[in-house]
Order: sequence, then structure tokens, then C-alpha cells
Amino acid sequence: MKDHDKTVGIITFNAKQQVAIEDMIDKYAEEDPEFSAVYEEVMSRDLDERIFVKNIENVQGDERDIIIFSIAYAKNDEGKVYNRFGTLGQQGGENRLNVAVTRAKEEIHVVSSIEPHELNVTNTKNVGPKLLKHYLKYAYEVSELNKEKLKVSLPKSTVM
Repeated sequence: MKDHDKTVGIITFNAKQQVAIEDMIDKYAEEDPEFSAVYEEVMSRDLDERIFVKNIENVQGDERDIIIFSIAYAKNDEGKVYNRFGTLGQQGGENRLNVAVTRAKEEIHVVSSIEPHELNVTNTKNVGPKLLKHYLKYAYEVSELNKEKLKVSLPKSTVM
């Protein structure tokens, strides 16, 4: 399969991020005729071959060759990340994370505004945020090609 034939999906953490990315795509399509032509061609394909932008709550069942997983959290004035995890922080939220990270047939690209150490999940009641932190650590080590740390990034008792 050629790269330009691969299907793409973008998964965000909430509806606001989803809308922001959709708006950016629309703006870029308005400003760049070449991008616009390619985007229109892709969006005219069968429904399961089009680019999608969905949040973690409504991506169930969708798969694409390449998934871009957008994890965007803003820091406060002191430079700390608020621990607001939405549905991920609720009981069963780990299932949403599991669904999100298993939607890629071939590749997943994690795009994050934060680094794993910036997430303080010590006092979270449910396991979802803790698994997110472990997943971000794992993705970071993969991106750095750090094979030694890859062996210890995911907890042994965690099966996703």
C-alpha cells in the first residue's frame, strides 16, 4: 500500500480539542489549494476510508491505518498541569484509553503538549489517568528509541 493510500484518524481527549482540530483543518484547506484538493479527494472516499477527527468518547469501532492521538493539556500560570481527565478519570475510563490506543492498524503517532512526568496521578481514584501516564512514558521511550526503559514503562499487572 502506498503512503497516500493509507487511511488516517485523529483522536482527541475531548470535544473542544476535536472542534479545534477540525477548525484548523478547514482553515488550512481554505488557505492551501493543494492541501484542499488532497483533502477533498480523501473525504470523497467511502466512509471508512475518510479522515476522521473524533474524541476519546466517540471513537469506538473506528479504525484507520494511521492514528494520530492528540493529548493536549494546558499548564496553569505556575506551569503545572491540571489533573482534569474527564471521562478517562471516571470508573471504567481506562476502557476509553484502551479503545483509543488500539484503533491503528499500522501506526499510532502520539502528539502531546505535556511530558509524562508532568502528570500527577498519585491521588487519582481510578486507574485511567495512571494508565495514560504509563502509556505516555512508553510512547516517549519509543520515540527516543530507549530500549532499556521500554521494558519497565508499562506496569506488569496492567493488561490493556
